[in-house]
Amino acid sequence: MDPAQLLTAELALHRRAALAGRAASAAGVPGRFRAWEHAGLLAVLATDPALAYLSTVTGVTPETLPALPELLSAPDWDGVDPAVVAPAGLRVPGLVPAGERFLAVRRLEPAPSRPPDEADEEVFLRVLLAGFEARGAVAAYMAAEHRLPIMRRFLLEDIAAAGMTIDAGVAILGAASTLPEFRGRGAQPTLLRRRLEAAAAEGCTLAVATARPGSPSVANLERAGFRLHRRQAWTRP
Repeated sequence: MDPAQLLTAELALHRRAALAGRAASAAGVPGRFRAWEHAGLLAVLATDPALAYLSTVTGVTPETLPALPELLSAPDWDGVDPAVVAPAGLRVPGLVPAGERFLAVRRLEPAPSRPPDEADEEVFLRVLLAGFEARGAVAAYMAAEHRLPIMRRFLLEDIAAAGMTIDAGVAILGAASTLPEFRGRGAQPTLLRRRLEAAAAEGCTLAVATARPGSPSVANLERAGFRLHRRQAWTRP
């Protein structure tokens, strides 16, 4: 895929993270949230330990890599160790590998319009959070993010839920979960298909998601036509 499209996908994810952080702050979720750009690098900060997985640096390329030491030395990171997520094969000096991730991207073609999903917000949140078995700050953050006015909410028979936002023609597939007793019955592939149909009907030309190797999401995304771009996470020794 064109490197410019990968950057477009990463920028869309970054802007979604910025919106989610502002929503979390407004909702009183613990910690401090910030998303900013530094010399082409895309930084996301969440200071509560339960939300440490949100603290990342993306947009890492051979061209932006020289600016990384300055970004990581910023006082914003005091007490926080972000994951620097770089394309596979690009070594990040001074850091050590910390697992792999996928950036999943798929081109979309225009499609006929379809009736919008009109999931009840409270039912949607109940199913989503129960499927993740989320608690505490994680549940509060997810609830704040998925109450965003731009969030499209998809429900399948009150047993599975999935979110999506749209940013400048890019469909960002967010959290998706199924209640434990209903897993393995095809709920998530169904919701993935419905989100892609809705995105194409709204004129999106690209869909993007993230996934960790070995997760059920990887197989679902591959079957749905996504191309998986391997990323290496790096962290301080």
